[in-house]
Amino acid sequence: MSPETITVDYLIIGAGATGMAFADALLSESGDTMAVVDRNHAPGGHWTVSYPFVRLHGPSNVYGVHSRPMPSDSIGASLASRHEVLDYYDRIMRDVLLASGRVTYLPMHDVADVHPGRPAIAQARSLVNGVTTEIIVRKRVVDASYVNVTVPAMNRPSYGIEDGVPVVPVNQLVELGGAPERFTIVGAGKTGLDACLWLLDHGVDPDRVRWIAPRDAWLVNRSHDGAEPQFRELTKLHGHDSVDAAIGVLEELGLVLRRDVAVTPSAFRCATVSSTELGQLRQIENVVRLGRVRRMDSAGVHLEGGSITTPPGTVYIDCSADGLTQKSPRPVFEDGSIALQPLLPCLVAPSAAVIAKLECLDLDDTARNRLAPPAENPRTARDLLSFYGTRMERLHRWSGSPALFEWLLGSRLSAGLFDLHEMAHPDNRATAAALAAHLGNVLNRDSVAV
Repeated sequence: MSPETITVDYLIIGAGATGMAFADALLSESGDTMAVVDRNHAPGGHWTVSYPFVRLHGPSNVYGVHSRPMPSDSIGASLASRHEVLDYYDRIMRDVLLASGRVTYLPMHDVADVHPGRPAIAQARSLVNGVTTEIIVRKRVVDASYVNVTVPAMNRPSYGIEDGVPVVPVNQLVELGGAPERFTIVGAGKTGLDACLWLLDHGVDPDRVRWIAPRDAWLVNRSHDGAEPQFRELTKLHGHDSVDAAIGVLEELGLVLRRDVAVTPSAFRCATVSSTELGQLRQIENVVRLGRVRRMDSAGVHLEGGSITTPPGTVYIDCSADGLTQKSPRPVFEDGSIALQPLLPCLVAPSAAVIAKLECLDLDDTARNRLAPPAENPRTARDLLSFYGTRMERLHRWSGSPALFEWLLGSRLSAGLFDLHEMAHPDNRATAAALAAHLGNVLNRDSVAV
């Protein structure tokens, strides 16, 4: 069968949070056409295969796309469920993108080959019937898969498992069909937090839960309600010249939390909790801190720092997927291509929408890239300073572009940029820039000292 050929202005590879946010903003800010190609059966990226009880960790009003609110936007702290997120993206695809007549959507397709040029030519092959669609791209190929979210359902555990050891991915926690004597949660990231909370919410005694946590992590306090705007609170970081001291200030302000007050976290991966959830998690006292799991067998669990025995009747719940992964940063805008990357740590949807807006402004790629330096997503505790410092730096940087700043003020996704309206005042812009520079200097000095 000869391939069908379509011609569009943009080819967007991926229909997850970044691809959908970019496509929506591009649609509303331009008259261009686009093809959205995705390997999944429905829009939503990792949400299509995530565990049933997953919810957003942050408020719904900073997630999704620029043009349409999520159903729970009206409640600022509401955390959308998996069902709500998937329904939202389905409606955006059907009622916004496809309804425009300017978008072609190819689900269950893999982009097998891209020949760069003006125009670029790509081949999208169906994962169902094998038919290939040729896509002629007049302007740019947009890679919305450069930053990936990995959940346990996507990969086998990285550790060895002896036959017969009861290890199940977190997706199957709701399908056990019985009540195990004990649970061992493997992984201390967002998924591990969710699994622990789900068990506790369903009446499992905390003494029946063992939690293998290779590293304790700092957690963003979703319940924080400061006496003044967060922008003002963060100015208290001035005068603190070490990473540990600055993180101590963040903790004193109530912006970040730790699960165990006796343990200093060494990681930070963007996870958030409320004070109520933290209280629940602290009920689990059997926490194993012996590094990563290397192997499980009938004798127990063998970790980097030692081995532990396993009581009879234990089921292991694997929550060890890496989560938010990222390749080495590269320029966002290049000739004929766009690589969607976070401009704000942990905020992929607002970042993608900003990139789409920049694409529609009358700028060259050099100017666009000056406004869109990629930000690496955090992994270690010291990255907490980058998490806050980068947001301050972007506030200052973007406030210097009147067209972009005006758009940001009107975008629902800008709720993730705390106190954006305060950047209209030159003194506040200078304060934000000075604070970002100070935190950068603290990180640099700390690196040299180490």
